[in-house]
Amino acid sequence: MSIPFNFNLNMINQGFMPGISKMSSMTMPDSLGIYNSFGSMMTMDPIDSFCSNIMQDFTQRQNEFFKAILEVLNSATVDHTPEPFVAQNIRPYDYNKYGKKNGELISQLTPTMQEKTMQLLEYAKSQNLNIKITSGYRTPAEQAELRRKRPDVAATKSLHCEGKAVDLKIINGTYNDYKKLGDYAKSIGMRWGGDFKNPKPEEWHFDLGWS
Repeated sequence: MSIPFNFNLNMINQGFMPGISKMSSMTMPDSLGIYNSFGSMMTMDPIDSFCSNIMQDFTQRQNEFFKAILEVLNSATVDHTPEPFVAQNIRPYDYNKYGKKNGELISQLTPTMQEKTMQLLEYAKSQNLNIKITSGYRTPAEQAELRRKRPDVAATKSLHCEGKAVDLKIINGTYNDYKKLGDYAKSIGMRWGGDFKNPKPEEWHFDLGWS
């Protein structure tokens, strides 16, 4: 005998499978006696319904997968400090609002130093102080050259080389202006060069300190 095996495929009948002509039904031999064992259970609904169910399940699982991915991305936090010379390509903040040159120098600092420097600039703005960043990250070669030219102010080991220091110039600023900025810097966890004793105070210098 043969097993009734409905094969009314919408996919075939609608031309989605080239090379296969339209079909209404087909039968298959019951050489194993399966039909006798299961009877009407082998009388299948159209296979296209079966395929449709599979696709619906796949689509649902796919949507759940991407939803889970989005939830992970939305809740993720970055706990990585890139090297300063790499950080220049990472711009999570709007640096340009501080001017193009200042923005470029800020972008080369470590993320923590970027944040602290921008806090300094925002504070300076609130005090009507016009700030220009004169130095930020330096390569070891740049630091060595600076020390050769200015051994009186350039340290052998500098936080500039780690992207954790900046030198600021207050346009037409007085010592009191630098001290005001230095006091604020210390209040947000920075060091102010005006407190340095060796080799001498550097009121223009601000850094995160050695850790």
